[in-house]
Amino acid sequence: MKKFFLIISLVVASITTATAANKIGVVDVQYVLSKAPQRVAISEKLNAEFKERTEELKALVDKGRSIQENAEKNSATMSQQERIETNRQLQELQSQITFKEKTLKEDSARRGQEEQRALYGVISQQIDAVAKEGNFDMIVNREALLWVGESVNISDQVLAKLNAIGN
Repeated sequence: MKKFFLIISLVVASITTATAANKIGVVDVQYVLSKAPQRVAISEKLNAEFKERTEELKALVDKGRSIQENAEKNSATMSQQERIETNRQLQELQSQITFKEKTLKEDSARRGQEEQRALYGVISQQIDAVAKEGNFDMIVNREALLWVGESVNISDQVLAKLNAIGN
């Protein structure tokens, strides 16, 4: 029985020694993503990319509002035929607005996801660089842990690298 406890003690001691030799870091990817300077550049890029379509959609909405206001203002003097034509025109505009709004949202979301994936790739590269420079054996995402001490958090180091490479 003494041999058994001695073997267990040796195994536990060797595991403790092995883990003590490993250098583990933690990175809060969401924090890094929220503070990354590239995020602002991506937002500006997407706004510029979809600016024309957004303005076109706003113009259609303004046109519909104008037609609606004109119809309300002149309803007393409009003939039945004019009212029917105005309603058809408003319905057609509403269909165009709905379609353009839907496609704009879908395209914008798709492009945003593409840019976000690219930014995640850059963040991953910077995490790797910090890990290699710091001789870390393992980097763990902060979201996978319930609690972690700040002494192992490398998020600010990763953010500094992102700031250094710029947009």
